[in-house]
Amino acid sequence: MDKETEDNLQDYKIKIVKDTNKKSDICDMILRNLPEWFGVEAAIKEYVNGVKEKTFIAAYIGNKPIGFLSIKEPNKYTSQIYVLGILKEFHRKGIGKRLVKKAIDLLNKDKKFLTVKTLGESHPDENYQLTRKFYENIGFYPLEEIIEIWGKENPCLFMVKVLN
Repeated sequence: MDKETEDNLQDYKIKIVKDTNKKSDICDMILRNLPEWFGVEAAIKEYVNGVKEKTFIAAYIGNKPIGFLSIKEPNKYTSQIYVLGILKEFHRKGIGKRLVKKAIDLLNKDKKFLTVKTLGESHPDENYQLTRKFYENIGFYPLEEIIEIWGKENPCLFMVKVLN
């Protein structure tokens, strides 16, 4: 991260994005810059298309998107983090935590739970160990590891945060 970017990090802004093309463009750019987490082309394409009709929040420094979060609504009680990505050089700066907080602020107050699916604990990937730790640090609890969702090679950990 260059000095100018570091100096401006305190000035990043969180914005709601409504334009479907902009949502897709931001998602595509950021996920392609995170191959340690998003290395499967079919999954990237699914997310890039999937964010279009979902709530989408992005973090910007100036006009440059540095992170985003997209939310889907599986039912009247639950919202789910569909996809979250922060450019690697901006990890551990509080941006993900702020994006999640903003998403919670936007949710219908009748929502009881916020959920997320991530790579399960039985998988040795070190990057996802950090991902799980991030979610635990902001109040998510692991519920169940499910191999039927993404397959035996990619066990899915279902996590939940109680909202009210």
